[in-house]
Amino acid sequence: MTDKITLHGLGFVQVQLEGNQRLHVWHPELPRRACFESSAIHDHRFNFMSRVLVGTQINHCFDIRRCDDGEYTLYLHEGARTPGGGRPWTPDGRADMVPDGVFEVEAGNGYTTQAYHYHRTEPGGDGRVATIMKKRGEYPAGAHSTCIYGVQPDTDFDRYQWSPAQLWEIVTDVMLGQRVTP
Repeated sequence: MTDKITLHGLGFVQVQLEGNQRLHVWHPELPRRACFESSAIHDHRFNFMSRVLVGTQINHCFDIRRCDDGEYTLYLHEGARTPGGGRPWTPDGRADMVPDGVFEVEAGNGYTTQAYHYHRTEPGGDGRVATIMKKRGEYPAGAHSTCIYGVQPDTDFDRYQWSPAQLWEIVTDVMLGQRVTP
């Protein structure tokens, strides 16, 4: 992404920083993709380290078991970005996602995630969380999202539906604890 600040369909603001870093800010008023409840499990094509700056982040980990009758459809994200800022959702088989632990990370602490490890992240507490993430190694194959089989993924989520000014208000609210209405 070349845009400095955008929405992400998983319910957070993403701010591009120098040095392969991103600031991610969750807030309960942010829009999420329509299929969020059915499609929050995903992986990344890079390893990363993340530090929680504000709030508590809850991470759910999963093992993948590919099978023809799996509960989830896998969608590969490769190719040019769409007009709404996302990448194409290309069906890539089915799988079961087997829970493999849950851990909470409070402000001041960090964690690492390996490329292609499936997980789902949610904000704890009042839904206001901020993290700083640093990419650590990137791989050529695209990332995946999952969606419960039979649920249509929200391929048209618009990362630009809120103005940068509105998004910066959310960042200010979470980072400085100043409650503002977007």
